[in-house]
Amino acid sequence: MAHIFEKTQHMGSFELIEHTADIGIRVFGKNKKDLFKSAACALFSLLVDYQPQPSQKKTINLEADSLEELLVVWLNELIFLFVTQKFVPTAYLFRIISRKGVKKLTVQINGRQINSFTSKIKMEIKAATYHNLKVEKNKNGYVAEVIFDV
Repeated sequence: MAHIFEKTQHMGSFELIEHTADIGIRVFGKNKKDLFKSAACALFSLLVDYQPQPSQKKTINLEADSLEELLVVWLNELIFLFVTQKFVPTAYLFRIISRKGVKKLTVQINGRQINSFTSKIKMEIKAATYHNLKVEKNKNGYVAEVIFDV
């Protein structure tokens, strides 16, 4: 059974998918940038109940051999920022390019470090995995499925 979340101005379009021991998401986007934003919004909806006012900017540069791998690398970078710095992004500016078979992602993120004593952390997510990973283009844009190791 999937839990559906409505697309809003601040939240991407996604739903939770059943998985035996871990948790999965199915995300939707009209283009690749929208898909990556939806994936980030889905991840942070699982992690925290709080969306802070942005006060910091970060730039992330990532590379991968495929769009699927780039999505996993992106989510794992966000998990790393959350675990090591308690950083919660609230706005994204994406640039995705493909050059000589390599996918490159540059993201400018606005967000804030949260205080884990005053902000409720909902669950611990260790990593985005390659298990049952899918990224597909359809008539409405893109859809992806990612399983998180919890």
